[in-house]
Amino acid sequence: MKNISLLIVTLFLFTGCAANKILSSYSNPETQSYTLESVLIIGVAAHETKRHIYENTFAESLTKKGVKSVPSYTVSQQPIQPTRESLVKVISRSAAKTVLVTHLVGKDEKLIYTPGTTYIHNGNTYGSGLYGYYPFVFNTIHSPGSYKDTTKVILETSLYDVATERLIWTARTESIDPVMTKKYYQMLIDLFLDDLQETNLLK
Repeated sequence: MKNISLLIVTLFLFTGCAANKILSSYSNPETQSYTLESVLIIGVAAHETKRHIYENTFAESLTKKGVKSVPSYTVSQQPIQPTRESLVKVISRSAAKTVLVTHLVGKDEKLIYTPGTTYIHNGNTYGSGLYGYYPFVFNTIHSPGSYKDTTKVILETSLYDVATERLIWTARTESIDPVMTKKYYQMLIDLFLDDLQETNLLK
């Protein structure tokens, strides 16, 4: 096999409105001088259309940074099987140079209750006695509480060099109620790229 690396992005699909952040990241001090040159992007998803959108969005973002990138569906129309042999074939076809594996670490679904609120107009009139208080209660406005389903998704993204099989960089991201659209993918990808730039792996 050529001295290449591969960027594999494993994507898991969920629904909701996204709030995203990086929880933690680590850069291997032994690979500080490493620079991304070419990338094979692989999105593992339940729906092929979403896989294509994600891979294209990542490829477009990397291309703007001067990094050659290849969406995996252009070299492997079927999802890549979790075997060394399958992965080697895709790497060889792409002639890429770095591996980034993103996988699901956890998915937490919770039902959150937001308490209701009470607004009292014209201040406190308890001291005015019964006849002063009774008209006052009609100025009280109550908003009932509500329940909302919230889903937290944590992904781990790890960058490897294929030639040496060594870890270069890894990060964990958290998304709250993510919606798998191009807009969400772009926000997630921007987090990855910003962190890679901070570690000087991406110029």
